[in-house]
Amino acid sequence: MKQRTLLSIIAVTGALLFSSYGNAEAQAQKKGGPAAEQPQMQTSSKVKGAITFKGIPLGKPGVKGALQKMCMEKKFNPAHDRCSFNDKSSQILLNYESLVDNFALVTLGSDDALTKVEINSSTPELLGLAKALEAKYGKPQKTSTVIKNAIGTKFDKDTFVWVDDQGSRITIESIFYDFNKGGVVIESAAAIAAQDAAAKKAKEAAKSNP
Repeated sequence: MKQRTLLSIIAVTGALLFSSYGNAEAQAQKKGGPAAEQPQMQTSSKVKGAITFKGIPLGKPGVKGALQKMCMEKKFNPAHDRCSFNDKSSQILLNYESLVDNFALVTLGSDDALTKVEINSSTPELLGLAKALEAKYGKPQKTSTVIKNAIGTKFDKDTFVWVDDQGSRITIESIFYDFNKGGVVIESAAAIAAQDAAAKKAKEAAKSNP
């Protein structure tokens, strides 16, 4: 358990935020790092039912208490005062579907709504999670690419996306910052809209200041 927890901490501190992945991948390509071939996409309809995080709804105000109760289930969390959720984002240890003893970055909105959860794990564990979520939510949209490192070694990367009727989304990337590690992001429709707006604003600013 201690060894697994240590490995989880190392994974989290290495790169937890998916929002940085696009920039990291672009920089890697500029430096002769991983390069992606043309992706192949498999589409599907929206998921069965609503996406939740361990039964806690996304984007619904006032779920802090439910998150604290869930957090207390792991003895490691209360021992390190991880269950207060006083900060915008909190790092806690948890289980999620087929993932066991992984650290997650949990983000709440100003109204104590759950907006985003980010979890890192190994590529095999994430592919196992994709199967578990497919059984739960139905077939995802799947994109498959082949990426290469600086010496030309090829790696298969799969991206799985589930979206519900409210616009909440789960994204699994089997590889994103290392060739045997990836992550999963569960996010509310409001979080996605805010990210899209920020990206659009940044793009417009870049155009006006070449």
